[in-house]
Amino acid sequence: MQIKETGLKFNGPLKPRTRTNRIIIHHTATPGDVAAETVHTWHLNQGWAGIGYHYLIRQDGTVERGRPENVIGAHAGPEGNSDSIGIALAGNFEIVRPTEKQMEALVWLIRDLIKRYGELQIIGHRDVIATSCPGKLFPLEEVKRKIKEENKNVDSHAGSKGSWKLDIIREAKDKGLITIDHDPDEIAPKWFVLAVALNLLKLKDGK
Repeated sequence: MQIKETGLKFNGPLKPRTRTNRIIIHHTATPGDVAAETVHTWHLNQGWAGIGYHYLIRQDGTVERGRPENVIGAHAGPEGNSDSIGIALAGNFEIVRPTEKQMEALVWLIRDLIKRYGELQIIGHRDVIATSCPGKLFPLEEVKRKIKEENKNVDSHAGSKGSWKLDIIREAKDKGLITIDHDPDEIAPKWFVLAVALNLLKLKDGK
């Protein structure tokens, strides 16, 4: 999955965001699909610098770039903008649920952001200010559950990968190739490689 670059032009300078703690989810509250470029025009007409969301997810699952990711958005008021990334999904989730493809794209995008920013709180617009956004039919708890499950799967996979590395360390130590335990993920310096080679020669010569 990829992010579709939109090349939107903004009015005036955009202030860089110095901290990122949250992802705030919105809906566009439109009766159907809408593009980031269209929302950008709406927000420009309101006197804003441009689209307030950092990302917009179309109904076919396309993830479109909105406001640059590293700047402060304009999507959740003074209490929400300064430390958050705003993601909007096209549609009105007071009436319908987001499409399956939108949900898949949202989970993918959140996972990508977490990889780059670390653990992030995932909330709806209504958790910041008095609004119904992202709509009563938006499955926020389902999104949180999927992210949590994926994190568990990643941790479990990492654990299984690490176990075979430790097995190699133990076997190498038993055979005399190394003399002490080592961190399996540590980069081996030249002296370590040479030490292993010398130990191998000693074993070959029976010394």
